[in-house]
Amino acid sequence: MNILNDIESFLLNRKNKYSKQQVFAMVSVLLIGILAHGYIIFNRISYHDNTACLFSLGATYELGRWGLGIIYDLQIFTTRTFAVPVFNGLLSMIFIALSAGKLVKIFDIKSKVSAVIIGAIMITYPVVPSIFSFMFTSWPYFLGLLLSVEAAFVIVNTKNIKGAICSALLLALSLGMYQAFLAVTISILLIKLLQKVLDGAINTVKDYAKNGFTYLLTLGAGLGIWGAISALLKKVKGIDTMDYKGMGDGYDISLFPARLVECIKEFFLASYAGVNGLKYLRLLTLVVIVLAVIHILIMILKKNVSAGVKASAFVGVLLLPIGMNVLYILSTSKDFYVDSLMVYGTAFVLILPVILIEMTDTDSVNVTFMSKLVKAITCVQLIAIFVITVSYIYLDNAAYLKADIAERQATSYFTQLAANIKNCQGFDDDMEIVFVDFDKNADGTFVVVDDNEELDAIKIDKFPVYSDLVTYGSAIRFMQEHCGFGNEKVVVDDGSLAEDSTVLAMPTYPDYGSIAVIDGKLIVKFGE
Repeated sequence: MNILNDIESFLLNRKNKYSKQQVFAMVSVLLIGILAHGYIIFNRISYHDNTACLFSLGATYELGRWGLGIIYDLQIFTTRTFAVPVFNGLLSMIFIALSAGKLVKIFDIKSKVSAVIIGAIMITYPVVPSIFSFMFTSWPYFLGLLLSVEAAFVIVNTKNIKGAICSALLLALSLGMYQAFLAVTISILLIKLLQKVLDGAINTVKDYAKNGFTYLLTLGAGLGIWGAISALLKKVKGIDTMDYKGMGDGYDISLFPARLVECIKEFFLASYAGVNGLKYLRLLTLVVIVLAVIHILIMILKKNVSAGVKASAFVGVLLLPIGMNVLYILSTSKDFYVDSLMVYGTAFVLILPVILIEMTDTDSVNVTFMSKLVKAITCVQLIAIFVITVSYIYLDNAAYLKADIAERQATSYFTQLAANIKNCQGFDDDMEIVFVDFDKNADGTFVVVDDNEELDAIKIDKFPVYSDLVTYGSAIRFMQEHCGFGNEKVVVDDGSLAEDSTVLAMPTYPDYGSIAVIDGKLIVKFGE
């Protein structure tokens, strides 16, 4: 026997550790994932931050993403860093598949159909295409997702301090990749508490409190470890917290009630930062939520446990909207806002009913009306989830189409701009080229495109129309990468030239006279 046989034996042993249900979930992710995301994986669609970060992972240590920073340091030392869509996209899908498989194990899913549905939800949920708009850093983000699920798995399956410490470390590492997946860990733990009541694993208030307190302490320890490592590495590297979405601001506890109200309100509005941009999706999601609440009430009330345990379970259920939407209460800065990258926790709105249906035995409900009600609820939930999931597949592709259109239009726009600059009377290639009021582009020629109802139907934050791209902060990088124009002499005005009387008198681009040579510099005036 040689080392290759040992490797084969090891891989076979690893494969055998996965149940058939886990395999179905993972295959579901990979196959449906190609249908939902093949557009962006097998095409180079580069825009937004992905243009500015073709050769980096973006902000890391300065945003508390020290795990991401460590990966970047390792890549710079070895392979270098490239925003390659096939490698990054497929590796991201593998991490999502492993997360789905682990989720199936956490909730002890017995049905292969349930496993497939869970996998389908996890890969099509519009947070995935939102993160794929950051293809340069997609796989580390989804590694963070896998770590967040693994953290929950460890704590719900161990009953000792060693397991709690391991779970806290996994959570800290997940937060070091991308903090938004905290909502995933919290959602899993809250749903697991409910499941333990419904399957009889918890039958006293003491057991419920013990489990809940253990989960809470582990979450707190994970946050503490992440914060400590983040502060230490910033100090070692001499880095300050980046002023991004108010991350450098302190937490104003007096604003917590308002944030909590916003958190709950946004949950029941069911838009989820543009995930459900169309009204019918919000309506179907609300139908799923209402029916899930009724389903939970029926299952808890008919469970043969004490009133105290039932009350405890109800409290846990009431915390679910907060857990799934926890990002809304993590900052009180006026600059903080939740966007579509940050709401993966709300995917459990669709996953929870699948878990409930998995646990429901309608034949055991003695009352005929109740039996029919539960069957009706499960049928409507499954139909709604099916329609939502298929819609997500279609709309994910529509989002990529929107991105493709925007990129091509922006490329054309900047190509024309470069030609106009070079054709300006008095232009010299040694001149400094200054863009004045670059973010206030007053060009009226692209307004019709912006008003296109079909494109506007895609509400995910990271999929803008091209007029947004040409005013974005990394647009000069876009010109360099897509049009081959722009060097260190192409700069954005710091505001001083905008106040110059000669510049003030200029019309705005693309009107005649909006590009001119003034005092040895070529000025392009975009807005007032």
